[in-house]
Amino acid sequence: MTEQPPITYELSTPPAEPSTGGRNIKRLVIGGIAAVVVLALAGGAFAVVKKLDGGGAQPHDVLPASVIAYARVDVDPSASQKIALFKLIRKFPEAADEIGIKSVDQDVRKLLVDEALKEGDCDLTYDKDVKPWLGHRIGVALDTEQTPLVAIQVTDEKKAEAGIKDLFDCDDEKAAVAFLDGYAIVAETQKQADAAVKAAEKKPLAEKTAFAADFEDLGEQGVASAWADTKKVIDSFPEFKDLMATAGGANLKELEQAGTLAVTVRTDGSTLELAGLAGVTDSVDKMTPVSMDKLPSDTVAALSFGGGIGDQIAEQYDAFLEQFTEGFESSFDDPSITEGMTPEEKAAFEAYLENNPIESPDPEDFIAGFEEETGLNVPEDLETLFGDGLTLAIGSKNLEKLPTFSGPADVATLDVALKMTTDPDKALDLAKRLATLATQVGLDLSTAQTDDGAVIATNQDAADGLDGSGKLGSDATFQSVMPYGDQTLYGMFVDVGTILDKVSEADPPADVAKDIDQAKAVKAVGISYGKQDEHTVFSVRVAFAK
Repeated sequence: MTEQPPITYELSTPPAEPSTGGRNIKRLVIGGIAAVVVLALAGGAFAVVKKLDGGGAQPHDVLPASVIAYARVDVDPSASQKIALFKLIRKFPEAADEIGIKSVDQDVRKLLVDEALKEGDCDLTYDKDVKPWLGHRIGVALDTEQTPLVAIQVTDEKKAEAGIKDLFDCDDEKAAVAFLDGYAIVAETQKQADAAVKAAEKKPLAEKTAFAADFEDLGEQGVASAWADTKKVIDSFPEFKDLMATAGGANLKELEQAGTLAVTVRTDGSTLELAGLAGVTDSVDKMTPVSMDKLPSDTVAALSFGGGIGDQIAEQYDAFLEQFTEGFESSFDDPSITEGMTPEEKAAFEAYLENNPIESPDPEDFIAGFEEETGLNVPEDLETLFGDGLTLAIGSKNLEKLPTFSGPADVATLDVALKMTTDPDKALDLAKRLATLATQVGLDLSTAQTDDGAVIATNQDAADGLDGSGKLGSDATFQSVMPYGDQTLYGMFVDVGTILDKVSEADPPADVAKDIDQAKAVKAVGISYGKQDEHTVFSVRVAFAK
């Protein structure tokens, strides 16, 4: 039998259901894509790849430029991605077996289709009804008219048209099909399918200026990618816009300022990364970078927020109190409260509310009680806490002794420190008050003032370690999962390998030791959010042991 061309799954999902039909079309596509993503992230989907040429048309080559939201998963990406992912799956043989990957020759498409067919009430089978026409790439998109489109790579147009319609018949749905460049374009009506093909022939999504520029800047699209024009999505779905406006006009403005959003999942054989970019919003533009690279070199976990959050708290505090009150009051107007009630019960409930009005609690009363009990001031202390930067760091010292800890006093043997970058006097005052609160649970914390803020820590050595002279940035493990360096605005770093090595020194039970050994395949995890030129960028990386 002729070898089937490669597969890709492309998706774009609306924030709300379109006004007419298509529920099962989108549910089928989204479910299939989710399954492929899981397999791709596990690396298993690539065990079936026999060729190193992931070329050929992609769904964005056959979907029209009118698309405003889109995503793709590619079971046959570039040669470098396939080789890298195959290396990763070999690090998790048990996971591959659990997913169902038994050999390098296995057809992952069969796993996905068989699982989907289980949910439908039909007698179709993969080998007889799907394999003869199914290629290796699928795409889904949504345009400005809220039209859902599915692009499925096929190897036999005649068999594909019948097969696709049979699949939708299983769900009592109708599907219209047109063809372009080896793909079946599936829509709710034939008019929509034909119009999509005609528009894509004139100008495909791949040639849309914003789309092409975003992915050129993002780089390797890897095993999965997604793209959306956030402002056009908001404009196309008034209900979503109303929802965001209710949640706060600032949130809606930020989304509109983000412009377009591009995301990808990719690997280089030693790391797996979810990376993305969007436009620079007002709040991002006001942020200042963090200095995680200057933490102590023995840091095994760190969480850091750049400057700007303190100002945002001050600006949005009153709005938060107002939204809290309005949200409580509107909750009693929610029709779902009376769902399931008999007419008599509903009438009695409404009469009770009318005769016994429920007053919204005053959040300021709660805050006043909290302040009196703790000695803290809201929102002033929150502004100080986040200020121009906030960093939590945990060192490797004595982690192996965690299983033997018997009380709060033992925590002092660990290196845990919190640094506030803000007005030094305000920061030290807050640090001392927090240390006083900690004594109520048996923790004796150290505090220290710095040139740019203050530190509160489990011991003085840990406090001194956050003086900005550390060399974590030169550590290879840190570099492997934290890509933005001094352009990082938020960041989280976990040195999984070192933590597991330390825990192993505690001589855990055999079953726990086995789990730890398996987990050591993961070396580190990093989450970064930063600013590069005209983009806001983010990255979630997992590094694997060699």
